[in-house]
Amino acid sequence: MEEELDVREALATGEKLDEVIVRASYDKDVLDQVIKYLDDDLWIVQKNALIVIMNVIEDHEELIDPLLRKLLVMIRKSEAIPLTLEIARAIGVLSRIKPELVRGAVPVILANYRIGDPKIRINMAYVLEEIMRNNPRLLGNIAREIASMLTSPDETDRLAALNFISALAENQTRYATPFLPRLLSLLYDRNEIVRISAVETLTELALKSPKFRKIIKVKFQELNDRSELVMEKVKEGLMRIALAESEEESG
Repeated sequence: MEEELDVREALATGEKLDEVIVRASYDKDVLDQVIKYLDDDLWIVQKNALIVIMNVIEDHEELIDPLLRKLLVMIRKSEAIPLTLEIARAIGVLSRIKPELVRGAVPVILANYRIGDPKIRINMAYVLEEIMRNNPRLLGNIAREIASMLTSPDETDRLAALNFISALAENQTRYATPFLPRLLSLLYDRNEIVRISAVETLTELALKSPKFRKIIKVKFQELNDRSELVMEKVKEGLMRIALAESEEESG
């Protein structure tokens, strides 16, 4: 006989979470309890409930549609970054396993990103990043919007665009190719944080794409930024690129 499991306590503490996942995989009553806790008052309970659900969701196709609708409501309300990130990751996974369903939600996600209040825009940016990592084709002409954001006078737009490009490149570097000239120009942006983010994004591109590597290395070597933080990131980037090249040569 199985030991009685306090599902909410397990979700609240994170202890026995693996046991909850196993039980939910074969016991519909446990899974139903977990789903109920997506409405809990504690964000940690909601987050861990979602982790459990996403571990078993592919065996319960009938739950995917209502789950997506629930997540789109939750992401608008979420104020806890760990919960927001978990919701975004879940939507990203759903974009891969049920692309047509998520495609139908993309206009709503984009509309919330464009016209929502600052909190909602940030939350939707996380969702868009995860879709870009998992199935960027669902976002249609998002490249045009990213290009516009890269030249926006608002540094938050420029930073969001850099995050989007990094996410796209995680899927395939070819998605980042059209943005390379503008990325290189952001090394000279007036905002220090944007310059740091540009160095980080370009470093990741150089690591993933040998064809980008040479020009990025040259630009880094030429850079003489007044900010010590920027130059530290450049130094770190060049070291990571050199290490990657060394590993490729020895491999």
